[in-house]
Amino acid sequence: MLLQIRPAIECGRKYAFPAVWLAVFATGVGWRLPGPAVDASSFLSFNTGSAQAATPTQSVFFALAAQPASLTFVRHDVEPEEAIQTGAREASGGHGRFAAPGNAVRRQVQLRAINPRTADELVGFFQQVSYTLNDIRQGEAVPAIKLERVPEDLVTKEGPLRKTLFITALLPVILEVNQRVLAEREQLIFLRGKMGTLAGLTPTERMWLEQLANRYDTASDKLDELLRRVDIVPPSMAIAQGGVESGWGTSPAARSNALFGMVSGGGKPLPFGNVGEAANAYVANLNTHAAYAAFRAERAALRDRGEALDGYRLIGTLLRYSELGSQYVGFIRQVMKDDKLTDFDKAKLSSY
Repeated sequence: MLLQIRPAIECGRKYAFPAVWLAVFATGVGWRLPGPAVDASSFLSFNTGSAQAATPTQSVFFALAAQPASLTFVRHDVEPEEAIQTGAREASGGHGRFAAPGNAVRRQVQLRAINPRTADELVGFFQQVSYTLNDIRQGEAVPAIKLERVPEDLVTKEGPLRKTLFITALLPVILEVNQRVLAEREQLIFLRGKMGTLAGLTPTERMWLEQLANRYDTASDKLDELLRRVDIVPPSMAIAQGGVESGWGTSPAARSNALFGMVSGGGKPLPFGNVGEAANAYVANLNTHAAYAAFRAERAALRDRGEALDGYRLIGTLLRYSELGSQYVGFIRQVMKDDKLTDFDKAKLSSY
């Protein structure tokens, strides 16, 4: 049953998209015959899966606003996982605009936007920065490049190469969204700790907290609930869902950067300006809509136990992402397993 949702209003945009669940693309098989192939096997190696095609159906997704510009706070001595596990520990001196002891937010890696006209140009970009999925699996950092839109001729590439290009392109985009969310989470943890002190929050800090709570669709005095919402989506989940929903970047919806199958209450498609906006809206959707409360609760439980955020496990909570329910979850899990996407859940962006 389709659920009614509120339109995204943030920054004057609405985010609403057609549900495109053409699972046949999950195997890397397109509608057209392959065009001239680029021999990229030497540097774009990827394990293609054996997931079977499923019957196309309309999925149920929810449009949410992407984040507006927010205060940025910088610290250079905290690793991502360390920052999340330790929370608001005391520091010697102030940093960033708050200039408050313990103000700890990770360094934000700036990504260089790329907008290749063709799939061959996309291959060329990856070659220039020596970016391969095999290297990422070996622990190399992900180059700080951000795809603006998927090339229209990606459909002409053979299935394995098409899938590899899509995954390689989407990974840094998801990592950029996650690093912003982690920065907000770290600042929230710090402020929560500060609220129990005699000093309390400054007016600027209170304003930031109110804005954060508004964007995450909850009250600023419900800090535990807010903390459950301000957290990342494992890259394995985002890549698997983006790949299946967009036919690995080849569906008609992908031409308007609608990669995650999100739709409005009326089901009419509206475009994203770029792939980054689509990824922002997808993460915001999972972090705010009531349909995904179970996802947020399970993620918080993993945090409380000090366990890694396991995309394969967490996707099991998204039974309402599609009308297919558990069948959809099982299919996404099969894609994640066959293509070893959980290898990328620990990936990090390069700072160079």
